[in-house]
Amino acid sequence: MAQVIALMGIDGSGKSTLSRALQAALAARGVPAVVRWATLKPVLLKPMISLAKFLLVRKAPKSNDYEKHIAAKRAGMNKFRFAHSIYFFVMTLDYLPQAWWKVGLPRLLGRHVICDRYVHDLVLDFAITVKGDPERMMRALHTLQRLVPSTDLHYFVAVPPQVALERKDDVPSIAYLQERDRFYRAMAEALQLPVLDGQAPVADNCARLLRDMNLQSA
Repeated sequence: MAQVIALMGIDGSGKSTLSRALQAALAARGVPAVVRWATLKPVLLKPMISLAKFLLVRKAPKSNDYEKHIAAKRAGMNKFRFAHSIYFFVMTLDYLPQAWWKVGLPRLLGRHVICDRYVHDLVLDFAITVKGDPERMMRALHTLQRLVPSTDLHYFVAVPPQVALERKDDVPSIAYLQERDRFYRAMAEALQLPVLDGQAPVADNCARLLRDMNLQSA
C-alpha cells in the first residue's frame, strides 16, 4: 500500500536532498514515488496576506531586518485578534484541495508520497504569524490533521540553525531560523517524532527511511 512520508525541519536542514534521494532509491527498486512540496500555496488567502503586508510590515521588509519585521507583524496581529479565526478558516479552505491534490491523489494512484513540508509546516507558519505559542500550534494541527491525508511516517530533520544558515543564502537571518527551530522542536516533542540528524550522510538517513517503510512485507 502506498505510504505518505513527511519530512519537516528548518530551511537548510536537508529535507529536499533527502526527499530526492529517497525517491531515487525507491525508483531503483521499481517502486513508484513522488516528491511533493505540500504546504500552502496561497490562493484564497493571498488577498489577506497582501493586505496584512501593506498594513503591518510595508516599512519593515523581512529581507532587511527580520527582528523588526516580525515585531511589526506581531504588534499588528495583536491589534486584529478578531481576524485570527477568519484567517485560519480561509487558510483551511485554501489548503484542503491542495493537500488532497498533491498528496491524496498520488497515494490513491498507488504512489508513495514524500512530503518535503506538509500540513505541519502550515500550522507552524500560522502560529508564528499570529504570535501563537506551541500549544496553539498543536491545536491547529489536530484540527487540520483530521481533514487532510494522514501520514504513515513523519520525521523531524534536525540541524543547528547556524549550520542551516551556512547552507542557505535565501533566509532572512539566524533569528528567523532559531524561531522556527524552536517551534519545530516543540512539535516534534509533542508528536514524539523520530529525529534524523541533518548533518549525517544522506545515504544513512535514506537507508533508515527505507527500513521504516518496510517494503519487503508490502
